[in-house]
Amino acid sequence: MLSAQYAVGIGASLHRYDQVLSVKGVKTLNAGGLGLELGCGVERSLQGALAPQAALFWQAPLPLKDRHYALHRPYYMLRYQFDFQKAGFLDTYHGIYGGLGYAFGSGVRHSLLLQLGLGAVVEYLYIPNLSNPQRHFFLNPQVQLNYYFRIHAN
Repeated sequence: MLSAQYAVGIGASLHRYDQVLSVKGVKTLNAGGLGLELGCGVERSLQGALAPQAALFWQAPLPLKDRHYALHRPYYMLRYQFDFQKAGFLDTYHGIYGGLGYAFGSGVRHSLLLQLGLGAVVEYLYIPNLSNPQRHFFLNPQVQLNYYFRIHAN
């Protein structure tokens, strides 16, 4: 998928509960790319509380007969994401996401990727004066726009 051995990028995403700006790194392997993302969002339902985020993800081209131009490719993504907010109580999220994306202008030096995902998320609310955290499960849609810069290691 990537012609470089490493890529770094910036991303913006919109989730059900917040919007996030992030920095990403991807290590290119033969079948796809393994990546790490660090970001910070703003929680809409908690009056603008900051929401740090970390994610580990895998993305690779879809195993379809390639009928696309060499610079444009559909791909799939699998992702584990953790984020939290602190606003009078601690609110943590653990999510497993799957999604599809499309690489626009995926070239030697840079690429622009759009992806849509859906995650199964468990939320833990640690509220003062309660001995056990409250737990909620929900589905979280996510849209991301990522711009990557290629870095050749050789």
